[in-house]
Amino acid sequence: MSFQSKIFQLAKDTEHPEQCQDAFGIDPARAIAVVADGVASAIFSRRWAEILTESVAAEPPDPDDKEGFAQWLAELRKTWSESIDTSALAWFQKAKLPLGAFSTLLWIRLSPIEDDGPGTFGAYRLRAFAVGDSCLLHVRHGEILRMFPIEKSEEFEADPVVLGSVDLNRDALVEFRSIDEVCYPDDLLVLCTDAIADWALRGIESGNPPSWDRLWEIAGEDWQQEIAELRGQREMRYDDATLMLLKVAEQGVEIGSPEVSCSTGQIGELPPQHEAASEDWKEKLKSASEQVADGLDKASGHLARGWKKWKRKAVEKYREKFNPDDK
Repeated sequence: MSFQSKIFQLAKDTEHPEQCQDAFGIDPARAIAVVADGVASAIFSRRWAEILTESVAAEPPDPDDKEGFAQWLAELRKTWSESIDTSALAWFQKAKLPLGAFSTLLWIRLSPIEDDGPGTFGAYRLRAFAVGDSCLLHVRHGEILRMFPIEKSEEFEADPVVLGSVDLNRDALVEFRSIDEVCYPDDLLVLCTDAIADWALRGIESGNPPSWDRLWEIAGEDWQQEIAELRGQREMRYDDATLMLLKVAEQGVEIGSPEVSCSTGQIGELPPQHEAASEDWKEKLKSASEQVADGLDKASGHLARGWKKWKRKAVEKYREKFNPDDK
């Protein structure tokens, strides 16, 4: 394994973590990590982000191979489409289906450098690919060496380029940015979605950068509390937040399982659905239709209960105002 890892995630709506649109995947054995940020205004973006990260963690595509990448994307789009039971959708959901879901995508992969060139002993080749505004920060001894693909906080004001789950004849406009650099043991690689990246970059620009060593040591519950406070103080946007910290290890060193803290507050080893398995990634998506159906049932239940609660409160307020004696 090439890195130790700690992963934090907090949904925009902390009471409904199942509505988080972010997704991540990791395979420490092959030194692959990936994050995606689904667009909440589109339909089933959470599922699309999950499909993207599951596939990349199992076997990353080559964006430079245009034909191969197009085939890879077409297969994922088919998987997304087949995972949706349209009979259970409301009319307004069906209206969104032709446009599909959208998501950013960022992944990294490390590989040992085996030549004897100057400065390469024990080093790794770091390759990263990105579309959209999920970010990688390369940190060494607490200092930022590189931020990718966003380099200035003002860039977060623009709508990000995203990958769509439906072919809208716009794929030619989607271009992956990439870097190919060298990293060393004890370097810290930070993968994060835009809310975290924007906050971190504004802090760097104002001379108050995050304390990366402290973030590595912090407990999951404490991190979630800090994010909640930053949101309340308007120092971080209200959005789903995902943070992956990867500490590069010396080659040949055995490393334990990733530690994860998600919106539920549970901390422990990486859940199986986020870790790449050795079998073909398609096998992991067999139950997608059932998962989406369960999600729709939960969403429908939340909507129904919310409507009843609102209606009851509205009636009570009406009676208090216009019929104070009507009990």
